[in-house]
Amino acid sequence: MPDKTDPAEYVLYLDDLSVSYTLKGAEIRAVTNVTLGVREHESVGIVGESGCGKSTLAMAIAHILPQNSRITGGRIYYKGNVIADSGTGASYSFRMNRRERALEEKLNSIRWFGISIVFQGAINSLNPLFTVGEQMSDIFYYRLSDDREVARQKSRKLLSIVGLESWVMDAFPHQLSGGMKQRVIIAMAIALKPALIIADEPTTSLDVITQYKIVEELEKLRNEYNLSIINISHDISLVSHLSDRIQVMYAGRIIEALPESRFANVQHPYTRALIDSMPSLTEDVTNIESIPGAPPSLMGEIAGCAFAPRCAFARLECSSSSTELDSIVGKDHYVRCNVLPFRSGAAARKTTGQAADATTINSSDERKHLLSASGIRRVFKSKQGIRIGLKSTAASMDIVAANDISLELREGDTVGLVGETGSGKTTFSRIVGLLDEPTSGKLELMGAEINFSDRKSLTSFRPVVQTIFQDPFQSLNPRHSVQKLVAEPLEIHSPEMTDDERRHAVERMLVTVGLTPSSDYINKFPHQLSGGQRQRVAIARNLILNPKLVVADEPISMLDVSLRAGVLNLLRKMKEMSNMSMLYITHDIASARYISDRIMVIYKGQIVEEGTSDEVTQTPVHPYSVALVLASIGMEGNLSESLGENIFSESPAKAENMCKFAPRCPLARDICLSSMPDPVEFSPGRKARCHFAGEIYSNLYAKGYVTSRDLTSAFKGLAASASGIPQPRTTETALKPED
Repeated sequence: MPDKTDPAEYVLYLDDLSVSYTLKGAEIRAVTNVTLGVREHESVGIVGESGCGKSTLAMAIAHILPQNSRITGGRIYYKGNVIADSGTGASYSFRMNRRERALEEKLNSIRWFGISIVFQGAINSLNPLFTVGEQMSDIFYYRLSDDREVARQKSRKLLSIVGLESWVMDAFPHQLSGGMKQRVIIAMAIALKPALIIADEPTTSLDVITQYKIVEELEKLRNEYNLSIINISHDISLVSHLSDRIQVMYAGRIIEALPESRFANVQHPYTRALIDSMPSLTEDVTNIESIPGAPPSLMGEIAGCAFAPRCAFARLECSSSSTELDSIVGKDHYVRCNVLPFRSGAAARKTTGQAADATTINSSDERKHLLSASGIRRVFKSKQGIRIGLKSTAASMDIVAANDISLELREGDTVGLVGETGSGKTTFSRIVGLLDEPTSGKLELMGAEINFSDRKSLTSFRPVVQTIFQDPFQSLNPRHSVQKLVAEPLEIHSPEMTDDERRHAVERMLVTVGLTPSSDYINKFPHQLSGGQRQRVAIARNLILNPKLVVADEPISMLDVSLRAGVLNLLRKMKEMSNMSMLYITHDIASARYISDRIMVIYKGQIVEEGTSDEVTQTPVHPYSVALVLASIGMEGNLSESLGENIFSESPAKAENMCKFAPRCPLARDICLSSMPDPVEFSPGRKARCHFAGEIYSNLYAKGYVTSRDLTSAFKGLAASASGIPQPRTTETALKPED
């Protein structure tokens, strides 16, 4: 790895650091010989799969490792001073002896003031019993001894810095969205103006636009406060937005150090495999490659290259104990690999020469209609307290989660439903999956209208429609074995089968979903499986009844980037084998493009654009669809510059006679605030609900096929010039949030 340098040249320097855990008498080598430096105002990204040691590295730097950990080698320097080594360790305990108390006093000037951390789960980082203002004020009250009123003033200013309004001060965490909670955590992290922030998976499970907002927020704060940042994530594309250079981690080791945030010159096969396992919006990918196998066990020493068992380019010497090489490819570019020079083209993803032909996808008219949803509307009644008797108030408290959604699904088709968190995707998917009843509208399945009040009728349709839930950790009963979990649908719907017949059916299904040999999995329990294996068990349970329709509700959002490719490919394989139809729910428009024939974009419970997957992703015409695409492709510049600051705002609109996206739209005009746009149809099945959809289409795409890379400047120019579109709304008529 890099040559040793003077630690005083860096804000943070890790010198050959190794960290181990002791678990039931066994040693787990979580971090091995990591050397890494972070300079002032520099952002360094660390990427890798779950279990590669990223979070252990972050906790060691912050000195918050658990008590069963120890530093087995190396040192951690902060501005040239040792803050952790094998003698002091990097763990934290509330039960301190005299030595530990002395160490904590030494670290008091570093914690919060020098190094702060943004944790992965904002919901778990905030105390649900206290308001945001109380929790933020505590930092100034206890760390700077400010009085409460001064602390509140400072907290209010911090919230405004991260783009939150003053009312958030008096809100409890459960009253905020995921993105708002994460911004509160970021505000707390910068409260005492530290030199270094560690962002550990700060955007996991957030929708794509909110993810981009968090990244932009961190970048803005970095420039304003001259911060250094360590950005940790398994999402290699997201890390590239924020980082000056990237470190790729595998099995506790840094296996490639890239001198920049681009991936044009990656050299390690694992780095290339991570890139190839991601769906793309800028390439016409026919097949994404998942990484075979699983990361190695970190118990004991690993001989040779840790990636060798999974590497398509491995040679015999790669598994030898002394042949793993550190190669210097270029300035600040280091690679741990024996097979250099690695030719990235050899493992390049398979692409087609041009975008898929829409006429091919639309040629399914001869196939039978499987599902027909017409005018589906779902309204939830919010708790109204003492105001329940006021009719005007009661009406305003209604939450319209699905508003006049219609969908036609034929046998063998896959429709992607794309939108951000809270847009109504899951509500509609639960209705299609027969798990919730619509307030109004009609749902037909195989030509028969569904009567949601007839439980016996619903039971007869259960084998036809199955749902794959988002979280494989919660959708599987931890008390049941894999055999019991997968066989349960057969026990309910095929009681005539014998135990042996059910077991054989389960074994065949496990092989089908890639859990081979089945004997290794059939008697295991969910906690003994990885996240990807759990999701495959969930898929096996849903497919064992040979359903006609599968509702996949965010099936990959909880998985590592390398595991996502395997699950997506499995769903495509099952669709081809059984000719089943699928409703694929996601906020990731790239994965929707990869797996879907058609895409429907949903916002505030309403479909705002629909068409073939390539039409919607390559030539989006609704401003919200444009925002989703731009937030997904790693655009130059940022969304705020191209689409305006309002693109990240919570839409306050509740009026029925207006465009729901108008408060956030950079092209919104007076007409958008006074009337609901009707869908504009460009071709059969290609629609957009926008007053100016036709003008947007002609301005952006009239000169020919516009790639996603050109979309940023094209849309920014359109917003600035408003060519072919009426003049922008005046300040007096701009929409203001409701009280």
